[in-house]
Amino acid sequence: MIRFFTAIKYIFIDLRMDKLFTIGQLIGRWLVRILVAYAVICSLAITIGLVAAYRYVMAPINEIKALAASNPVESAYMAAYREDLRRQNKPDTLTHLFVPLDSISKNLQNAVIAAEDDGFWVHPGFNIDAMVRAYAYNVQSGKIKRGGSTITQQLVKNLFLDTDKNFERKYKEMAYTLLVEKFLGKKRILELYLNYAQWGPSLFGCEAAAQLYFKKPASQLSRYEAIRMAALLASPERKNPFYEKSTFLSSRIQVIANNLYIHHIIDDTGYRNITGAPPPNDSTHADSSQAQTDTSSIE
Repeated sequence: MIRFFTAIKYIFIDLRMDKLFTIGQLIGRWLVRILVAYAVICSLAITIGLVAAYRYVMAPINEIKALAASNPVESAYMAAYREDLRRQNKPDTLTHLFVPLDSISKNLQNAVIAAEDDGFWVHPGFNIDAMVRAYAYNVQSGKIKRGGSTITQQLVKNLFLDTDKNFERKYKEMAYTLLVEKFLGKKRILELYLNYAQWGPSLFGCEAAAQLYFKKPASQLSRYEAIRMAALLASPERKNPFYEKSTFLSSRIQVIANNLYIHHIIDDTGYRNITGAPPPNDSTHADSSQAQTDTSSIE
């Protein structure tokens, strides 16, 4: 409509100047204008794409590479958590201890992977199957009860991203996840995750959690203790590993035990010791989607 009135305006101008153009000439002039506009739009789109590529890919590369050899004082989530405590006029002191991966019990490493991301060692940063299953589960239940985020994605959210949920944050999460996988590798990702995950109110890092809950370093955690700690990750603000009657913790422990059994990390005896029940047969084995966070039973 705007172009129509603009065309009429030019016709009247040309009439006043005694330069009435033919229809062919007018079409030619408009084709040129359309091509120029198209070129401008394409140039703008390319510019925006390059800016976005730099912002979400090139800019964070050095930041991520630095993580290969250095440990942040605190994560973005820890900083936001501290700020939230201040807004509530609560003490903003956080308990956080960092230890290398070889000072963390294999029991805890295995339990956390079984609890949060049992495809951790093989996926490229995203577990598409788990995401699809989580989406279908949430649609069926009518609530967001299960998440499909991998350990790598959770680490990216903890270390780099703010707490606002918008499209920009999702784009950054995707870009950072791929870069973290490329430049850090699985062992370093797991080390960072275990050291910056939240394990309780104002409590960050598995070493601090092990010392608080079990009065021992993370390197000495038994399988039983490790599984109970791993079960906390889905709801660290509300759960304590000593609360035996928690339905939520019991269900999480069951999921962890199932996944440890599936991947042959524990045998029949180990499964019985953890759950007090016989191990599942092939038809009742838990799939990897069950290893994702399910908050439907949080008390």
